Formats: sequence, C-alpha cells, structure tokens
Amino acid sequence: MSKKVTIAYGGSNGNKFDDGVYEGTYDGVRKLIVGEDFHGIVYLKIQYVKNGDVVVKEHGRARGTHITETEFEVKCPDEYITSIWGTCRNDHHRYKSTGGRTFEQPDGLGYKHVDHIYQKTELTAADKYDINLAAKMGSPMYWNTVSELQFKTSHGRTSEQFGMPGTGSRDFVLEGKNGTKLLGLHGRSGDFLDAIGAYFYVVSSTFKHLEPQGGSNGVSWDDGAYDRLSKLCVGEDAHCVSSVEFHYVKGNDRITHCHGKDSKEQSFFLQFVLKDQDGEYVKSVEGTVDKDGFISSLTFKTSMNRSSEKFGKPVGTKFQLEAKGFDKIVGFRGRSSVNRINALGANFAVVVVPPVKKLNAKGDVLGNEWDDGIHDDVRMITVRYNDKFVKSVKFEYINGPVIGDAHGDGDIHKDDKEKEFKLYFNKEYITSVEGHYGKRLAAPNTSISAMSSFSTGYMTMLKFNTNRTTYQVLSHSPEYTYEGTSFKLEEKDHKIVGFYGKTEVSLNQIGVYVKPIANA
Repeated sequence: MSKKVTIAYGGSNGNKFDDGVYEGTYDGVRKLIVGEDFHGIVYLKIQYVKNGDVVVKEHGRARGTHITETEFEVKCPDEYITSIWGTCRNDHHRYKSTGGRTFEQPDGLGYKHVDHIYQKTELTAADKYDINLAAKMGSPMYWNTVSELQFKTSHGRTSEQFGMPGTGSRDFVLEGKNGTKLLGLHGRSGDFLDAIGAYFYVVSSTFKHLEPQGGSNGVSWDDGAYDRLSKLCVGEDAHCVSSVEFHYVKGNDRITHCHGKDSKEQSFFLQFVLKDQDGEYVKSVEGTVDKDGFISSLTFKTSMNRSSEKFGKPVGTKFQLEAKGFDKIVGFRGRSSVNRINALGANFAVVVVPPVKKLNAKGDVLGNEWDDGIHDDVRMITVRYNDKFVKSVKFEYINGPVIGDAHGDGDIHKDDKEKEFKLYFNKEYITSVEGHYGKRLAAPNTSISAMSSFSTGYMTMLKFNTNRTTYQVLSHSPEYTYEGTSFKLEEKDHKIVGFYGKTEVSLNQIGVYVKPIANA
C-alpha cells in the first residue's frame, strides 16, 4: 500500500508522536475523542482497529473539570475519515514563569495547573502578578497549539467543530488525494495537542485513475483499489441516482463502500451481481449528468459483454468511464451529497490476457511504481537524460493516441538533454529494449576520491530496437569504467505494446508488455 504523509501543523513544543499506519482492509479509525476548553484543543484520543483489536492512542496529558470531552464515531470499515480541518493559534496566553501554570477568567477566578490537572480557584495577588509577568515575557502556554479540529468522512458526514479559535489562528487541512482514507496520525504533544499531521492511503500509480465525471459539488471520496468487484447496488430517487454501493473483494476479505443516501431510506434500490468467480469484471461505465450537476443515470458493462440495466433516468450530458490500455475497474471514486451522487470516476488495473505477456522488469527494486498499461502500439518515445544517466521516459501510444505520463525526475536542469524518437506510423514497432543499470565510476588513472558523486544505481544506457532501426541515449565511454548489469527485454516474434517500471529521481527500472507480431 502506498501512503501520503502530510506535514504536522502546529508548534514545536511537546514530544513527537507517531501512531503508525493502520492499513488492513478492516483496519482504520473507529472513534475520535476530543478534549477541549475555552482556549482550544487540549487532548485527542483515537481508537484504531487493527486485525480486529482496538488500539487506543492519546495525545495531550492535561485533564480537569473545565475540559469538555466529545466523541465522534466512524462506522469502520465501511466509513472512514477523508480529511481533517483545523486551526493553530498564533497568540500568547499565560504561562507562569515559575513553572506552575495559571490563567485568569473574566470573573476574577482562574485555573492552576498542578500535576497535569487544572483546578478552579480564586487567584491571589501573587498569581495575578505572575500572569501579567508571564504575558510581558511572552511565555507561551497555548502558543502555536492546535486550537480547532473538524473531521469529514467518506459518507459525507462532518463532525462538530471542536475547540476555540485564538487570536491570529491559521487554518490547515489534512487530506489525501480525492478523499482517500486516513490511516494514522502523527505530530507533537505534551500537556496539550501541539501539532497534528496524518497518513492517508494513496492508490498506487500502477493503476489508471479517471477523474470523477459530473458536478463539482459534494464531498470527495476514493474507495481505493481491490482484487475485484462482486456486486454493485444503485439507489434511485426522483429520476436521479441517489446512492451507490460497491461490494469489493480483496484476498479472503469482502468490504462494502456506500456513498450518497442511506440505503434504508431509498425508494428503489437495485443491484447488479457480477460472476466474479468466473473472472467477470466491470470494464466501463456509461452515465448522464443533469443540468443541476447530479448523476442522473448509470450503466455498467463487463468483460463478458454483459450490461447492467440502466439505473436512473438518462437525462443531460453523457459521459463514459473507460481507460485505454487498462481494462478492469478495481475501485470507484467520486463526489456525493447527503442524498445524491454528484460525480463518479474509477481506478483501473491492467489485465494481462494471452497472447499478451508481461516480461520481468530490469533495474533497481526500489522506487515508485508506474504502469502505462497495454496498447495497440508505440508511436513516440521521449527520453530526458544528462551525461551520466537517464532521468525520465515518456511514451505515446496508438490508441487514440494515448500519451503516457513522464516517468522519472520532473525537475529540469540546465545540463539535461532530451531526445524524441518518432516511429513510422503503422510500419515500425519496437522489438526489444537494451540497457545498463549500475554506476559510472572514475576515469582511468583517477583517484578513488575523485569518483563520480553518485553511488547508487542508474540507467547509464538505454536503447530501443525496432524492425527498422535503433534509437539510443547514452553509451559507455572508454574514458570511464562501469559496474552493474546489462540487460535486454525481448520475446521472439513479439513487439512491445506497453511499458512499466519504477522511478525516483531517475528511471530506476523498466519492464515491457509484448504481444505477437501479426503474420510473424
């Protein structure tokens, strides 16, 4: 599982904490318990679920009768937290310089802090002197702590707004892309919740992500990616799609995600069952969006040439969810309101079906995965490189055409070079890829200390062989010595119809999809 780590918003007081990542199918946040007072957030308790067990984490030690404790429960695993809104205060409240914390109320009474407990009491002249002194000294008590929090879920629910804004409070939002799932929290805490950050699930870039089609309103959500879809249910109300319910399978686990109107309140609730045990899967979705920006109809098409009934009423602008080079929908994403589906998108996976073959990638095992999928043919290759290694590759395919993303370092430097290789349309195809992965070492008669500054592996040569010619970037110069591995990706009487691999600051790994050459 890939995850996004947000920065922690707040101050630098307290000690670092990290709850870790709760990433199993049935893992996640079950309940949030917030302690607040008239200055902001005092503490946060989180009940996680991991392998069926409840794990409780607490951040912020202060307790007292002035603190109000409120719970926000999530229907885990079907419902999950998609974003956290909050504020950090930027003002200076009283922090007694002698070590015991004291602050004053408008009625002249105040709270003294002893052993992490606040006790309301009448303040003495000495206490008030210490308060004024602390204010003048600028000693922070709540300075840069988290002052407000609010949670949103995949079901479109929003918690109440916890805490109290301070003078000069700064807003922040913690969220994954397109409403993905909160996996865990990190930050800083001492007596209070000083700072908060989060881990969110990110759908791997080996999948093709189609952005939601429809209206721009509603709460974003993303179910992620699973092995397969076993059943889907659609709610209809007033000729619109009021809800969607997807039943996924991952290993031996089955999990359901619901969006839109509660199924118990539906006027009509229809289902479409896939023959998933026979390998049937959804390939595409057709739908319409009405003038108000709501999904008005949906139809699902499968790999067995079956179609669901037309859910809803086809009114408005048509759209289609289908990914060239990718074939199988493994998860849905979208936006929804309390009783409507505003937009629908999907996550697609590559399905390797004979006669297509996937040849093992060559290069480093580290890096971020990418996958362009399977296409009819390759039309153009773009390679960016410097004098030492290949930085990125990009391919344009004949499927419309389809232009793949650039894979590798996105930063352009003055020493970078770029080459484009355009294949002869319908007459030229790639038969093999050759390369070398490793290091370029020092030139002969050069001391060890003067060796090249990069010590990990890189693509130091890359060559594309076609039925007509060879396209190459970089070659091994006799002025240098090299270590590593040379490789060749090739299948006899086959042509390359797609690429995949791994990247970080450079192209770390490359692999190919091949299929037989017609009339070979």
